[in-house]
Amino acid sequence: LDLEGNVQQQIIDLFFKALKQRVEEEHQAGQYKDYVELLYETGFRETVHSRAAQLAQEIAIKGWNERKASKFLDDRFEGLLDYFIIHFGKDLNTIVLPDGILKYEGLSLPQIDLFKLVMDYLDFGQESETIYTDFFQMPARKVKNASHYFLFAVPKERIFFISDQSMLGSCKDGFAMTERGIYWKMPFQNPAQVSYDKLHHLVREKNWITINDQFFNVNPSLNIKMLKLLKKLKRLHQVV
Repeated sequence: LDLEGNVQQQIIDLFFKALKQRVEEEHQAGQYKDYVELLYETGFRETVHSRAAQLAQEIAIKGWNERKASKFLDDRFEGLLDYFIIHFGKDLNTIVLPDGILKYEGLSLPQIDLFKLVMDYLDFGQESETIYTDFFQMPARKVKNASHYFLFAVPKERIFFISDQSMLGSCKDGFAMTERGIYWKMPFQNPAQVSYDKLHHLVREKNWITINDQFFNVNPSLNIKMLKLLKKLKRLHQVV
């Protein structure tokens, strides 16, 4: 971002680059033109131009340097893209994205209930996966296996949920999220864990995702929602 140039036009150009990147990462790369056409057909182009003017003005008032201004724009683009894709892109989207994620736009980490954010993003009500949030109702054998094979949480670390991904229902494979990070073990893979403040490389591959270059795969829908969630958590934990 060149703060000495036409900031408003740059913001518009950057928004379209962000849209292209979003479509390639979370939907189908060949659909970018379809999303652009949709943006014009729905009149959302005017929203983008109006929002760009507001954002340019806010950047000027705040007097931020290029790094802070770019981080600010990245955060605002995420919310704007989510709104456009969720509300207008239902017929194009690869998966059904939950409306609940929209309420977190512009909020900082201290303003957010992390458990609710995680559950809103993953939207387990639309999934067939077995998950547990009440560990008193979870079979003791599964709790023991999860703790032994992949859920290496520290004492008093709040566990949000555990998902059993084992073929025989033993919970020797699965994934879990806590207040601190994500823990997982996929079938025939080694266990892995990453704290939210150490997230750095999140990539969608053909039928799976990688988290800090480590394999993660549940199903196409949850893979994308997990990718979105972890990107959100990464941004929330970034210090500029």
